[in-house]
Amino acid sequence: MLTRFDPFQEVLGLRDAMNQLFEESFVRPYWRRNTSAALSFPVDVLETEAGYQVRALLPGFDPEHFEISVQQNTLTMKGQLEPWVKPDQQGTWLLREISTGAFERSITFPKAINVEKIETGYQHGVLSINVPFSEVSRPRKISITGKQPDQITVEAGAH
Repeated sequence: MLTRFDPFQEVLGLRDAMNQLFEESFVRPYWRRNTSAALSFPVDVLETEAGYQVRALLPGFDPEHFEISVQQNTLTMKGQLEPWVKPDQQGTWLLREISTGAFERSITFPKAINVEKIETGYQHGVLSINVPFSEVSRPRKISITGKQPDQITVEAGAH
């Protein structure tokens, strides 16, 4: 079987490879290695009927160096990852991918949350935060009665 040579076929393969490289490097980075900005980390947020469940991957961090705060409906997680190599230690890096420094991440929830009942945990490098809805945000069942509700009167000339 003969196939016709297509000079653009190789270009499309290169374009796909560049798109994948761009997406993995900039759109969905696992961990940003930018020393001039705060470190980032992967987070999952699940909305359930009771509230939000947040999971953040923070391996190697000491939970004592975390700070979690809430202002209105925004949850902020921040802290510090200290370098494991002392500044005066001698040696030559062969590979260096673990970033150190400050980290911070904020999540704004679309529904009102109950700050007083937030629960946290940290195990095996995973920070877990359960954020329950405020009573205002919870759905309510309205019962139907047999009588008609009172009519609302509108005065003439009122808009």
